[in-house]
Amino acid sequence: MQFTRRSFIQAAAGAGAFAIAPSGLFAKGAPSQKVRLACVGIGNQAWNDICEFQRTGLCEIAALCDTDLGGRQCRAALKKYPKAPRFADFRKMLETMSGKIDAVMVATPDFSHFPALMAAMRMGLPVFSEKPLAHTFEECELLMQAAAKYKVATQMGNQGHSGENYWQFKHYVETGVIDVSKLSKLVAHMNNKRRWHKWNGKVSSFPRGEKAPDGLDWDVWLGTAAFHEYSKDYVQGEWRSWYDFGNGCLGDWGAHTMDTMHRFFDLGLPSEVRIRDVQGWNPFVFPMQDTLTFKFPAKGRRPAIDLEWYEGTKNKPELPKGYKAAEWGKDIPAAAGATAKDAAKGLNPGKFFYMSDGSAWYGGSHSAKIFRCGGGKDVPKFPKPGSNHYKNFLLAAQGREETRSPFSVTAPLSQVFCLGCIAQRLNRNIKFDPATKQITGDDEANALLKGSKGTPRKGWEEFYRV
Repeated sequence: MQFTRRSFIQAAAGAGAFAIAPSGLFAKGAPSQKVRLACVGIGNQAWNDICEFQRTGLCEIAALCDTDLGGRQCRAALKKYPKAPRFADFRKMLETMSGKIDAVMVATPDFSHFPALMAAMRMGLPVFSEKPLAHTFEECELLMQAAAKYKVATQMGNQGHSGENYWQFKHYVETGVIDVSKLSKLVAHMNNKRRWHKWNGKVSSFPRGEKAPDGLDWDVWLGTAAFHEYSKDYVQGEWRSWYDFGNGCLGDWGAHTMDTMHRFFDLGLPSEVRIRDVQGWNPFVFPMQDTLTFKFPAKGRRPAIDLEWYEGTKNKPELPKGYKAAEWGKDIPAAAGATAKDAAKGLNPGKFFYMSDGSAWYGGSHSAKIFRCGGGKDVPKFPKPGSNHYKNFLLAAQGREETRSPFSVTAPLSQVFCLGCIAQRLNRNIKFDPATKQITGDDEANALLKGSKGTPRKGWEEFYRV
């Protein structure tokens, strides 16, 4: 099935006033009405998201869509919502459910967020996307443009951006507790085992093709990606290992550790990405370890600054004096390989940053608070968190709140990850012009802003026009 511009226009017409309600679906209606939520992706993390949305009491699950409806991971959702219409193809779902859904959640592999989000926004529907926002720099750019054009509520699923870390960072920067003019270096790290570590960097080709299991629509699963024959080494989370499908550790955890630094220190896009300490590099899956340095130009009162990213079980950053084990917030999922002993060594995913006077701050991932290294003066109070990330999105869909992690904020953040992934994929430094949004002096790297060779596949080009 091809979702053409004509069918987009017809579907959007069926959505009626949705396309012209910039502040929410119910801005002119009854704000107490429940949001009819369509879910693209219903297993694994998607199921967690569905449960969280349901707990708010603000929505009803109106449609279920997954390319692998026969998979075990989908059983819980199918059993819980037996009356919800179910689809294998989001294009068919949007066409069939036009006028019967109010918002769309997309929680699929990194590379497949983009087309479903574009299609839903074109219909005037608010969208919630799991992180990272998209697989390529260009896709992030187009999603940001589409959100501005169609004026719908948007939210990326870095859930901690509605928690204590968000409110603390916001208050401390706005009140001068953290003086951005005195920042000197930023660090973020994730040092637990990753799926691709089992291969120890010894991958010399794509896996041999296999017969796809019954119930899996492999063509729709591939979506915009270049064609690959089915392999079990691509599905059930394994997609994150491969450059062609995932954004690696950076795209997975960067959204939870870098987000508040990127936003409230107004980092924008880097002028250079440098890579070092690489082990287990190959041209198919992410390295066993590496250190990236993102160089951000000066902006306003903030000086030019480096953000260092460390990944790999043995590639931990040097910790500042007075650092303590990063807080493990209630909203942080278990990271494979983490133990209490490791946490004491700073293995838990987290961040810290230095000031020009030699002082430093540290904190964990997601909503975990930040602390001054070594204590010192009591840190002031900050506003208590309001609605959680899921409730915030649904209230925004009703026109009652503004989302805290809209695409205007999360697209540039995700673009930083995309640039880092290009440096990892090519195992070399890249220079980037934030004004033209092009990689300079490296045609191969610049081409990867649009993705792997062969993307988008024939028949999926329509989604790349706003």
